[in-house]
Amino acid sequence: MLVYHIAGAILLFRYIFRDPKVDVRMLALGAVLPNLIDKPLGTLIAPDYFGADRLIGHSLAFPTAIMTLALLVTRRGRRRRAIMAVAIGAMLHLLLDGMWMSSATFLWPVFGWAFDPGQADYWGHLGGLFTPVAIGQELAGLAYLTYLYRRLGLSDPTIRKTLLTTGRLPVRA
Repeated sequence: MLVYHIAGAILLFRYIFRDPKVDVRMLALGAVLPNLIDKPLGTLIAPDYFGADRLIGHSLAFPTAIMTLALLVTRRGRRRRAIMAVAIGAMLHLLLDGMWMSSATFLWPVFGWAFDPGQADYWGHLGGLFTPVAIGQELAGLAYLTYLYRRLGLSDPTIRKTLLTTGRLPVRA
């Protein structure tokens, strides 16, 4: 669920925060970071130990730790904004996954050190990537990214280069 999380995070961020200075590259990284950490850890590295595919990265403690680290280690400026964008992207990932429904994982370690059981054999059946819901989410994400591409004029090479170098989406009326 790559496109769904990236597009969903960008959509929610643009709607809620309306900050044109955000680095959407960092926001996108944060939006996929929980899966990049938890899927391999819980299904490839230690499936017998965890027995789940949603672990620490899918807990509220994860983006909170990133935000705390950003506030303690950095001063105001680009670096802090970039790290905070990663944390917000991770937080939006939790929202898009509906993690509040899985309280043992979402509020880990408040209710103990165990995680809710999940798909330990994630890669065996590709984690349900081909269910109608998953396909619909990916198509919705792709539709939104296509809309942004057209609406913001990203077919123009100079605008696209600016996005890739600064991470900022162009501001359109």
